[in-house]
Amino acid sequence: MPQNKVVPILAFPIVLTLGIALIPVVSDYSNHYLAVQAVEKTGRWFAGHLISAVAFGLSIWASSVITAELRQRSIQVPSFILPLIAVGAGLYAAGLGADGIGPVAVKSSGASPIAFFDGSGWWVTGVFMVATLIFGVGLIALVIHTIRGGLVAGGWRYLVFISALIFVSAPAVPSGWALYGEAIASIGVFVPIGISIWRSD
Repeated sequence: MPQNKVVPILAFPIVLTLGIALIPVVSDYSNHYLAVQAVEKTGRWFAGHLISAVAFGLSIWASSVITAELRQRSIQVPSFILPLIAVGAGLYAAGLGADGIGPVAVKSSGASPIAFFDGSGWWVTGVFMVATLIFGVGLIALVIHTIRGGLVAGGWRYLVFISALIFVSAPAVPSGWALYGEAIASIGVFVPIGISIWRSD
């Protein structure tokens, strides 16, 4: 059934966009006082990070379905793609979990969340940087083979490839708005692929 393939592919960008939309925007992450203000919206901060972390778990499922579809069409897919996406997704989930739970836990203890941001800023940032590098290599490799294999054609090819590049480069922007770039980019990558698989089946 085509739906069995399309649902997991679409689940990642939909859930990620939902999670990111819930997280209060921090216009400048280097300003920890702005981050503290965002944490004051405790429910949204916690839920948004948690849902986004779950979304990256779904990205492994989505990528495995796409890989299986390519192989079913006798398109060679390097074996390193899924492990890279899985490791990168795991690091993304870990970083989002820490960033979502840490300041809320500190706030619940009666202390200021700024203690978390001051003490863990480089650690969390480092996790996200490594996650972006590893996940990005796997994602771009997957997209390249999806395009070469003809799974997406026409203008969809350009949209998918440019969206993959945006997904990888967006985290370099030190602002919460970069998360929206990732959400939009995930839609640009996975929705066209899902639609192409549905139409071809």
